[in-house]
Amino acid sequence: MDFSYKRVENAASEEELYSAASLKVESGHHGPRPSCVTSKSFKLLKDAFVFLLAFWGLFSILYHLSSLIHREGPRGCDCGSSTAEALKLGCKYDSLAAAWLPEHCRDDELTAEFERSGDGPNGTWIYYADTRHTIQLSLEEIALMADDPEARFHMSAHWHKIHCIFYWRKEHRFRFNEKMVEPRSDSEEHIHHCGEIFLGKGYGTISGVVLNTDQE
Repeated sequence: MDFSYKRVENAASEEELYSAASLKVESGHHGPRPSCVTSKSFKLLKDAFVFLLAFWGLFSILYHLSSLIHREGPRGCDCGSSTAEALKLGCKYDSLAAAWLPEHCRDDELTAEFERSGDGPNGTWIYYADTRHTIQLSLEEIALMADDPEARFHMSAHWHKIHCIFYWRKEHRFRFNEKMVEPRSDSEEHIHHCGEIFLGKGYGTISGVVLNTDQE
């Protein structure tokens, strides 16, 4: 079969087609462009991130401030001027402190352990009314001595050393149990005093009972 080829009229020449293709490439018409994050969207994301950081920072500050206020609670360990007033204020006698203390100044668990760490029978402490250690006293009798600022009771030198050890523990524990150490014992002077007790030798210990441990 014979085929004949005819010239297509008005068709663009090779030079014209090449020129048209070049113009398309140079003009950048390559079809749809891929999507990307615009500068405006990036700014919105950045602003949102900064806002979240600021919100978290504010939340953290308010949380720690609230915890600090809650932890500090009532300040001071004053139990009034008599044992009757102390009871009305919710205070009770603390044998570790040899003082009446409100609840936020006591570590009852530690005091109970202290009362089982004595040099008497079954780990008890023996208290006396006299220097020669002949007349014994109960804790109830000692607690009432707070009504007489001149009253004194006596115990062994070992009591004083164990008292110091337990107070060092109390100073450590109060950072975690939301309690506070009464001001008269929460000082470098008290630590220095306990150091002297360990370095020295003595027959016994003498003490009174106080109601206001905010005072030295």
